Amino acid sequence: MIAALLAMAAAGTAQPQSATERGRALSDWSSPESVAALAATASPELKARIDAGGGPAAFSTAIAGQMGKQTQVFDEVEMAINGLTFYQRLAAYERAPAAMSMVVWDEKGTVVAATVQPSAPPPAAPAAGTGVSVRPPFAAPREGTWLTFWGGRNLARNYHMVAPAQTYAFDLLVVKDGKSFSGPANEHASYYCWNEPVLAAADGVVTEAVDGLPDMAIGDLSAKAAAGNHVIVRVGPEQHALVAHLQNGSVKVKAGDTVKAGQPLGLCGNSGRTSEPHIHFHVQTGATFADGGTGLPATFHDMLVDGRPVRDGEPVRGQSIAVTE
Repeated sequence: MIAALLAMAAAGTAQPQSATERGRALSDWSSPESVAALAATASPELKARIDAGGGPAAFSTAIAGQMGKQTQVFDEVEMAINGLTFYQRLAAYERAPAAMSMVVWDEKGTVVAATVQPSAPPPAAPAAGTGVSVRPPFAAPREGTWLTFWGGRNLARNYHMVAPAQTYAFDLLVVKDGKSFSGPANEHASYYCWNEPVLAAADGVVTEAVDGLPDMAIGDLSAKAAAGNHVIVRVGPEQHALVAHLQNGSVKVKAGDTVKAGQPLGLCGNSGRTSEPHIHFHVQTGATFADGGTGLPATFHDMLVDGRPVRDGEPVRGQSIAVTE
């Protein structure tokens, strides 16, 4: 099976009515029409790959031979940020239980990336009573709005699901006017999320607090300590809430401390394995990052999701969040 196909394209095509429609048109590569639409916008490099496979018809025939035709769409999502529009679809095919397609294009409609790769289907729903309701781990930002960059219950919405302890994790950042930063993209302080207070999501006892790790350069994913500076709070029996990627030197608590919901734990930073400043949050059974156990569903109470009041809910990729308490 083709694991991935990456493209840098040079010219856009006529836009369908929505990003979802355009994503569908460009990403079903078992269809000759879809590959032809992609080839029409392709860079010389990508077009050469398609031509090397005999052109769109032969290329799609090869993929159809490996995967078969699409039989079921589990989920699809679109999101726009920093001048890019992302379309992702998780679907089943005749010879593939699940595969994820992604197409990314810029403000001019130029496709800048396209992938298809095997994936796990959505997991079974968790057992009733295993989740935890908490407050969002942040306050109202100085400017902009909190965005759920990753969150949800399948890989199209939440890439964390490949890690057992992070099955229901969230990546949260601040956006303003559709962008997560203003100023030089390589400077931490340009990011709206940088320096924002990171708060305890519930009352509890700190089981692990790590500080002293450097904030990585933007886009540097080489850190060995994936979570970077982080704090874990026991918020219930075998329920531990983790916040990660805190700013070096900002952690305000230590293991054994008792904390209250809304209490500052540190500042949003860029430590650990992270492409840009953001808050990573999840709930797990384990008391430490190294022994995380399994992930547990988490819902946020008393918030606005895309401007609508939600008493207790689970935001998903692309949705904005505001606190109401």
